[in-house]
Amino acid sequence: MSVDIKHFIEDYAQKLVSGNAAYFVGAGISIDSKLPNWIGLIKTFTEKIGISDLDGKDLPLMAQYVINEEGGNRGPFINSISDKLKKGYSPNKYHDAIAKTNLKTIWTTNYDNLLEEVFVKATIDVKFSDDSISRQVVDSQIEIIKMHGCIYSSHRDDIVISQSDYEDFFIKKPAIAQRLRTDLLQKSFLFIGYGYDDPNIKNIITEARRLAGNNTLQHYLITKDQPGSVEFNLWCRNLRRNGIRVITIENYSKLLEILESLSLKSRGKSIFVSGSHNSKSTPDAVKLAKGLAIHSDYVLNDGQSSGLMRTVSNTFIETIITNKFDINSRINFFPNPYSANPSFANDPSLLPLLKQWRIPLLRATHVMVAFDGGMGTQAEMEAALDLGCIVVPYFQNDSMDTWTLLDNDMLKSRVSQFDPDFINKVKSKAVSCNEVLTLVEQILK
Repeated sequence: MSVDIKHFIEDYAQKLVSGNAAYFVGAGISIDSKLPNWIGLIKTFTEKIGISDLDGKDLPLMAQYVINEEGGNRGPFINSISDKLKKGYSPNKYHDAIAKTNLKTIWTTNYDNLLEEVFVKATIDVKFSDDSISRQVVDSQIEIIKMHGCIYSSHRDDIVISQSDYEDFFIKKPAIAQRLRTDLLQKSFLFIGYGYDDPNIKNIITEARRLAGNNTLQHYLITKDQPGSVEFNLWCRNLRRNGIRVITIENYSKLLEILESLSLKSRGKSIFVSGSHNSKSTPDAVKLAKGLAIHSDYVLNDGQSSGLMRTVSNTFIETIITNKFDINSRINFFPNPYSANPSFANDPSLLPLLKQWRIPLLRATHVMVAFDGGMGTQAEMEAALDLGCIVVPYFQNDSMDTWTLLDNDMLKSRVSQFDPDFINKVKSKAVSCNEVLTLVEQILK
């Protein structure tokens, strides 16, 4: 029996917010990038040994046959796969949704580097060998663990593709196997990009069962439904024996909807307030901060900037203390190297660096409330929109750099879902703090 999608999204988003979740990405995520699938990767070689029809075949076993016929020489086979995966493919919308999600760990059985490419502006740590798995990950890093190796690495001999590779996995990659066991026990996995006939998912399930037995957390797999298939239904039920519940979808566009929804909800009820570093304390900033602080489940992301942001952060903290709320769960601090040198604020050439530094903050932000500001605030708003945040403008000065973003299609479309007239009110300089607070409440409810 499939899991209710709405209930799943709410439940799994909470796991993402708490840091107790990880994505496990399969080849299906790369289909829209036109990468060849398993059959496309090996068929040229299997045809040479007399096997043309690979539908329903055990593909790792077919790869083993190919290597056996080459006298155990993996070189030509691996080189061919490498060539097929190095033809200028680009990340797709599914990769984009993953990149906008507030998560720290991604496992994958894919050999390609599309996940690395989509995280190009973030700080990532890619691991594909036992030596690399032991590296410490800093808080700002996203860890991508390529369980079956990487075709772009200098260790292509470690690629897991044939039957013997799967059989010897625990012997040849004990550190990765141990890390998988640990994550199975501590994180709830979401398997995406796998179908019930995918050879990788069969082996992962086997590995998971060996490593963690019946002690894993609840895991989930999203896959396309196979109406009327008795075998598929039995397969889904069997997965529950391994701690994996199946979420069936009619088509893969639904998967994109789920990933995009999880992307925003993974940030929880988090708010980041930006504005000019030259702004002094204003009644609007104080009122906004107090209005946000009284919501016991709202979290403020402090970007450690001067000016208006300091007013909001200080007032938010004071209000929490006055009301005797638990402050530990209410505020997150993100370093801002950009503010260390005052000359940065007036140097347009450094704005790309500001956007890069702000990625960890904005990937953890659901709603950004933007006051009037200069080029730095504008750059933060642009980065927030790129990373999927809902940006609520609270502008009053049409001479500021930020005013031009009121015509940004992405900003308008996201806000109009909750208040179709809000942007026009801002343009008329008629929006109040109470209306901003009401809009934030609608978005985060």
